[in-house]
Amino acid sequence: MTRELALPTNNLLDTLDNPGRVSGFISPSADYKQRTLHIAHKMVSDPSNTFYFEADDDQMRYFGIKKGSIIIVDKSIKASSGMLIVCCVNDEWLTRKLCVKGENTYLCINDTMDACLNITGRNITIFGAVTWTCLPHSNFNPIRTGGL
Repeated sequence: MTRELALPTNNLLDTLDNPGRVSGFISPSADYKQRTLHIAHKMVSDPSNTFYFEADDDQMRYFGIKKGSIIIVDKSIKASSGMLIVCCVNDEWLTRKLCVKGENTYLCINDTMDACLNITGRNITIFGAVTWTCLPHSNFNPIRTGGL
């Protein structure tokens, strides 16, 4: 089932003021035209503070982030306990779950505390909060040979 979405115009992403009227007259089929869904309208709320990373390992597979996943990060969101973040620890960029337990702060790869890095009192750089992840299908093959 599909539903029609009313998408706000984003002048940074849309190059034409009104793409349905580029020739100067209204097409007779305009009444039947469907609104297009631009993935960036759904996934990006602040384009100037949104950045994209690619996961290079499977350490965050518990949260659905596998090698090759695209990680969408918003720098304008203040990181808090329970959020997935992208951070730099000892010159290494990591995607982890930020956990604050009492006076201690941890970076975790799952919801158990057995595989967490205690960063209490350490100077780390939090780049931003993970807002979306996109995982490619592992069986995707754009060039098919033969039948299904």
